[in-house]
Amino acid sequence: RIAVLVLVVLACVVMGSLASVAGVRVRVRVTTTDVTRERRLERRAEGAESSKRRRVNELAEKVATPRDRDVVGGDAGAAYEDATVKATRKGAFKYCVVQITTPANAESRSVGKFKGEDSPAFSSTSYTHVETGGMNKDVMYSALAGAKKDGCRGQWWFIGDDDTLFYAQGIETWMTQRAPQSEWLVAHGNLYEPRKLEQSWFTGGSGMVLTNALVERVLAKYAAGELAAINGAAFQQCRCFDVPFMRGVLASGARVFHQPNLFLDSCLNCDRRGIVGVPIVSCHAATIFRQVNPHASAKGGDDFEEAAKGLSYAQVEDFAKLSAIDRRTWFDAKCNSTK
Repeated sequence: RIAVLVLVVLACVVMGSLASVAGVRVRVRVTTTDVTRERRLERRAEGAESSKRRRVNELAEKVATPRDRDVVGGDAGAAYEDATVKATRKGAFKYCVVQITTPANAESRSVGKFKGEDSPAFSSTSYTHVETGGMNKDVMYSALAGAKKDGCRGQWWFIGDDDTLFYAQGIETWMTQRAPQSEWLVAHGNLYEPRKLEQSWFTGGSGMVLTNALVERVLAKYAAGELAAINGAAFQQCRCFDVPFMRGVLASGARVFHQPNLFLDSCLNCDRRGIVGVPIVSCHAATIFRQVNPHASAKGGDDFEEAAKGLSYAQVEDFAKLSAIDRRTWFDAKCNSTK
C-alpha cells in the first residue's frame, strides 16, 4: 500500500510539472505571436510612411521642375513648401511683363514702363510695349501674340496698360508663393463683379497675370477661330477689349482668382492697405496722366477692409505742377514703402 501511495504521489508530481511546462510553452507561443504581429504592423506603417514621403518628394520635384504636366492635386499640399524652396534655389522662375499702349501714346506714356533691371538674378524679365490698333476686341490677343513674337518667355505673363505700375519685389514674392500653380491654367487679377464670374472681367489697368500654359491655350484657340463668336458678342455689348478677353480666358478652361489687395485699382491705395510683408504686384496709376481714376471711383475702392466711403481717386494736390516722371517717382515711393 505504501508503495502504491508513493507511485500515485510521484505520478501527480510528474503530471503537474508537465502541465507547467506546457503552460510556459503556451505563454511563450502567445507572447511570440503578439511580438510578431506588432513588428508586422510597424513594418507596414513604416512602408506606408516611406511611400507617402516618396509621393510628396515626387510631387515637389514635379512642381519645381518646368515641364508639361497636368494640374497637381491630392498630396500636393504637403509638397508646396519644399517645391517653393527648390524652385527658388534653382532659379526656375521666369516671367515677362506686357504693357499695352497705342502708337500715339507710346513715347509720352513710357514713363510707366516696368523697371525690369530691379529684378533679382533668379528671375528673367522680357518687356514688350505693344502698339495696338485702338479700341477693338482683339487688343489683348494681339498684345500677347506680339509679345511672344518679341521673345516674351516665362512661367508667368504679367499684363497691364501703359499706366499700370508693376513692382519686381511684389512679382517675385507672388510667384514664389504660387509655385505649385505655375503649370496650371490660371489667371489672377482684380475683377469687376467677382461673384458673377460669367459676367465679370479683369480691370486691365490694375494688372493681371496668366500662366504660360494659359497663354498658349488662349492663343491657340484664338488662332483657330474658336473664340471669334464669343469675342464678337462681348465687344458688341461693351465696345472694349477687357470683356472679350475675359470671355476667351474662361472659354479656355482657366481657373480665375480675384486678388484686389495685390492688383490694385489705384496706386493711391498702396499704403492704405496697411499690410506688412505683402508687397503689391501692380496698381493703376491713372492720375499720372489724367485728373481722375474712373475705374477705382466706380468700384468704390479695393478690398483692403476699409469702408470705401469718402475715398477720393482724383489727382493729389499740386500734381499738376509735377512732370510725368516726378509723378511716377511719387507713386513708386508710396508703393515701395509697403514692403
